[in-house]
Amino acid sequence: MNIINLATCLPFIFLLTHCAHYPDVRPSDTGKHSVSFMTESSEEGYRNAKSQADSYCDDVHKKRAYISKEENQYKGSMDEKTYKNAKTAAKVTGMVGSAGFLFGGKKQSEVGGIVGLGGGITDAALGSAYRYTMHFRCK
Repeated sequence: MNIINLATCLPFIFLLTHCAHYPDVRPSDTGKHSVSFMTESSEEGYRNAKSQADSYCDDVHKKRAYISKEENQYKGSMDEKTYKNAKTAAKVTGMVGSAGFLFGGKKQSEVGGIVGLGGGITDAALGSAYRYTMHFRCK
């Protein structure tokens, strides 16, 4: 019975531990690949896209990724400046609340926990408002 359970579980364990590190890469038969996803900022988008492109080129072609074009478009429902200000405020609120929770007395810890949670909820509700796309080749 244990051998059957083990035989059933091994393929799932293999899939979970060997998943590709480039879920957003869109391969092309012309060699002009792209990676595209929603993100909070262009800096975060670049880091994530470059990492995925590098992993794809290394795993599939045993080559390096060379960027040919980048695009970063704001797609949010509010104006971009308001979005950036709200994201910054939510992150600061979360950090201040966490500091109060960790380093404050009993009352400060309670308030800090609530404030930190509110900052985290606001940050999550604002979500990712930028569509980042990177076009690349493996050379």
